[in-house]
Amino acid sequence: MAENMVLDWMKFSSSVSGEAAEKENYLKVIRGEEPDWVPLYFDACDWVFTGFMLDYVNKERKFDIFNVEWEIHEAGKMPKPNRRLLEDVTKWRDFVNFPDTSKIDWEQMAAEALKIHDPNKAMGYRTDGCGGNFFIPLMNMMGFEEGLCALLEEPEAVDELFEAVTVLTEEAMRHLIPIYKPDVVIIDDDMASATNLFISLETFRARFRPFYQRLIDVAKEFELPVELHMCGCCEKVIPDFVEMGVNIWQPAQVMNDLKGIKARYGNRLVLNGGWDSQGKAGMPGASQETVRQSARTAIDQFAEGGGYVFWDLSPVGQSEDMQKKIAWLEDEARTYGRKYYHKEK
Repeated sequence: MAENMVLDWMKFSSSVSGEAAEKENYLKVIRGEEPDWVPLYFDACDWVFTGFMLDYVNKERKFDIFNVEWEIHEAGKMPKPNRRLLEDVTKWRDFVNFPDTSKIDWEQMAAEALKIHDPNKAMGYRTDGCGGNFFIPLMNMMGFEEGLCALLEEPEAVDELFEAVTVLTEEAMRHLIPIYKPDVVIIDDDMASATNLFISLETFRARFRPFYQRLIDVAKEFELPVELHMCGCCEKVIPDFVEMGVNIWQPAQVMNDLKGIKARYGNRLVLNGGWDSQGKAGMPGASQETVRQSARTAIDQFAEGGGYVFWDLSPVGQSEDMQKKIAWLEDEARTYGRKYYHKEK
């Protein structure tokens, strides 16, 4: 499976191999210390996954464990349009393709993943792989309209599905964490648009929080920090996740009150991100100076005192415009970030 784990569609923004100093500097941030320079995320860290969560990137297999059919393109992966959907959430057991874990060789699975891990980089173990842990898989299985309705109309069935996902994920974590020895455990769900959550805070707390808490608790059993991946305007749930034990939040996009969040939590919650992908620098044809200034702006706004990792959320695509933009961002973030903590006060 190793060749299938080399995800050619996952265009991480960093173009450099790891250096031990980058890893240690990044880990200083995670520990709440002021680093020597502002880390660039993928210069300092890469990811490993639970193997069966990523089988669908195999060109011969397009279905994930939730029986969602995917298409993989240059710019990323997306559920296939007009795919078969789960129409009745109470019948989820007949729909999913969960593996028989008694037949999994966990050591072999980990060995395949570790072949593409750079040992000079910190390791983030992503517990998802199908777009998210809970919310996105449900939406992918049913479509947004029916998935959102199911949360309100069939809460017991949704809880049963999430319970099964949690048990499967807990088992994988307990097998793989001792083998991987990751530096960070990552939980993942995109349950927000650019303006608000897709669900109410009450629904989050009733349907999702208990299951996330269990995954976080497993990470804490191994004394590992937990990183939340959640795009969009999701600041309403950030206090809940901090209370639950989350230490890092990516990609910390600017439609949230990042300054207020940093003021409230300080280095207790590391902000990984902060680049304005929807601003002028993110637009096609943005000038080099506009792009470079956007990197400096993010660092100036969020890096003071530590608790910040620069990440541009890995712009995707192979156009000449995009490749130049990535190169400018990387270069400016490295150059400016290297000097940031050594400027004259």
